[in-house]
Amino acid sequence: MADIGTVGQAGYLTKSSLSNIAGRNSRFLLVVDSDANDLIYVSMLLQRFDYHICTAKTGEEAIELSVVSVPALIIAEMALADMNGLELIKRLKQDQLTVNLPVIVKTSNHTPDKERRCLQAGAFACIRNPVHAEDLYRAVQAAIESTPRKSIRIPTHLPVSVNDVQLDTGEGEFVSVLSEKGMFIRTLKPYQPSSTINVQIRIKDRIIKLEAVVLYSHKFEEGPYKEPGMGLQYTSIASQDQSLIRQFIIEEINRGINAL
Repeated sequence: MADIGTVGQAGYLTKSSLSNIAGRNSRFLLVVDSDANDLIYVSMLLQRFDYHICTAKTGEEAIELSVVSVPALIIAEMALADMNGLELIKRLKQDQLTVNLPVIVKTSNHTPDKERRCLQAGAFACIRNPVHAEDLYRAVQAAIESTPRKSIRIPTHLPVSVNDVQLDTGEGEFVSVLSEKGMFIRTLKPYQPSSTINVQIRIKDRIIKLEAVVLYSHKFEEGPYKEPGMGLQYTSIASQDQSLIRQFIIEEINRGINAL
């Protein structure tokens, strides 16, 4: 039987709840890898991208789970204990339940020829192993999201000034979501959409100043985060500051799991 939920983190699934979760949640992914460390690392990255994760250590386990309840996507290592990733794809395509299931293959010694073979076999994408967080994020986004994102977003709690006014963290006003291209500021007094504002945040003891346009604003219980505030897209930011934000995001995503 497949090894499910052994990591013990929120977001991992037990077999008893597998069918119900997958049936109502398109963010349910299956990670297949015979290497325990790689299995945990990739699964925890995906969990931090806000996906629900189930794991399998062999191709047969993956097939068994996929029949129980079809995931939105499989991320499989090329070299599994019982079969390679291309054989897994072939087996999945023999079942009407999984014939259209997208599969991302991870492979060491990544070459153009190996990628071509993966795509010809029916893989959605072929990515390099060891996995880089951004490569994994973009591949998963492209495979299953209706509006794929290229930049990773993370939850944060960063103090922020808007138009030279420091927002009140005591009142719950701060940057709650951050990406390389934009942010969501939780505030009781959001600016109107299309407004251009000046923003200042501090990361790693460095002050970052940028200009942004308000894409949307929400009241309580509105929008994807169910909190009041405004979503911003940067319109002017120094390249070194944008690089610092990107580095900060990657470090936060990998915090505590890089040593696995």
